[in-house]
Amino acid sequence: MKQVIVVCLITIFVQLAGAVSGQTLTPSEAREDIEFLKRRLDQLHPAIGHYTPRARYERLYDSLYNQLNTSVEYLHFFRHVSPLVSALKDGHTNLNHRRSYIDKHTRYFPFFIRDAGTGYFVTHNVSADTTLRRGTELLTIDGRTVASIHQELMENDRSGSDGDNLTGRRQWSLHQFADYYAAWFSAVDSLTITYRLANDSLRLIRKTRIPCVTLQQFRATMQKRYSHETEYHSNLSVRVVDTLSRTAVLRVSTFMGAKRHDPFQLAYKRRLKKAFRQIQDQKIENLVVDLQHNGGGMVLNSARLLQYWMPEKFTIMQREQLKKAARAELVTRWNPFSALQFSMQYKSDGRGGFSSRSHKRQFRPRRTLAYKGNLYFLMNGASFSAATSVLAKSLDAGVGTFVGEACGGAYWGDFAGHFKTVTLPNSRIQVRIPLKKLTHAVDPERANGFTVEPDYTVGRTYDDLLHNRDYTLTKTLELIRRGFVARKPMVVRPLQASR
Repeated sequence: MKQVIVVCLITIFVQLAGAVSGQTLTPSEAREDIEFLKRRLDQLHPAIGHYTPRARYERLYDSLYNQLNTSVEYLHFFRHVSPLVSALKDGHTNLNHRRSYIDKHTRYFPFFIRDAGTGYFVTHNVSADTTLRRGTELLTIDGRTVASIHQELMENDRSGSDGDNLTGRRQWSLHQFADYYAAWFSAVDSLTITYRLANDSLRLIRKTRIPCVTLQQFRATMQKRYSHETEYHSNLSVRVVDTLSRTAVLRVSTFMGAKRHDPFQLAYKRRLKKAFRQIQDQKIENLVVDLQHNGGGMVLNSARLLQYWMPEKFTIMQREQLKKAARAELVTRWNPFSALQFSMQYKSDGRGGFSSRSHKRQFRPRRTLAYKGNLYFLMNGASFSAATSVLAKSLDAGVGTFVGEACGGAYWGDFAGHFKTVTLPNSRIQVRIPLKKLTHAVDPERANGFTVEPDYTVGRTYDDLLHNRDYTLTKTLELIRRGFVARKPMVVRPLQASR
């Protein structure tokens, strides 16, 4: 009897799961969802009209709303809503599937791929076909060119990239290609690909059908096949890479603290101090600060890093602003102290919103452990948010040499700080909305582009890909050996009366 009940329950569960995965929204449900999203964006998001003119944004919404006159399948509706979020051009605003749409049973494209020159190539293969080795050029997936697929993914997900900047979108959509593909095109059991094998002198175009893999299979195969080449450097680790030139790399992968219950981020502060004591003890003359793929974290920690090389007292933000409706998201009934805390942190800005009371907090440069040598910053499109703040403040202060590619964030600032995730009532699609407009305390005249642009642009070559080379660091070490410095370390002298 128990077995019969269990079988029945499993059958019901599978049927329900199938019904949810194949959900169809009526026109009224779809319109209710997009109207709800538009209303919440208008209420909370500080970027409406910042990158896309407000009138154009309203026309886009009207067009999307009016097109919802027939029943629409869930994934099609997800794609339909995407342009409204993408039009904000804000890397902190994220459109996400409903819960359990992507789960442990989801199957993924079984390769890591990277671009080099004009093509896309396999770097790591977790499929059963081991002939598809590193350097295999991937041409098409299910009849579409990889280039066109990549372009579509970049256009429809602007996570980690502000404005019309392409570097962030290019980095994230390639480094998480399997995730992006499953989320946008839906997960499938197998895919048909065309490709050219590495070192094939005839350059034959081959075709095969490859099974997709679950996340568990993906990770297990990666560990089995590529663990020998995985070189992991923990956050805030220091490693000497050239004793002759006294060069070390400080890896800064995140500005989030490792401990969950550390409101003042004291562990991060101690780890930073330990790193710079090590740098000083080893008499490092050239410090490479690796901010590649640093998606951000706490602004406080980015300020603490800057304290080790900024020449004078500084502030990170010139302004921090919220809309009026944001207060209701930060002041909650279940926290009796939230209203007091909000009033201590924010004040009326005289225009119906709020501004931060503490945004002009000054940070003093370190004295005993201050770094006085040459600074080199490694960056790419996935250097975003608080990482962009470090790069922007360093550029504004005239500090360091920037190597790699333009970062993902804007020199002027971004929209972040606090977030609200809203769930659309019928589709259950989730959208993360930033509540703050954060304006960097930087001089616009010192900008070298919309983002922070590199002094030396470095791109991946096919040889870099074949040898799994950290090409940005390789270029930086070459610059150091040749004595190239874009900005000399600043020497602060006491002010004197003019003569």
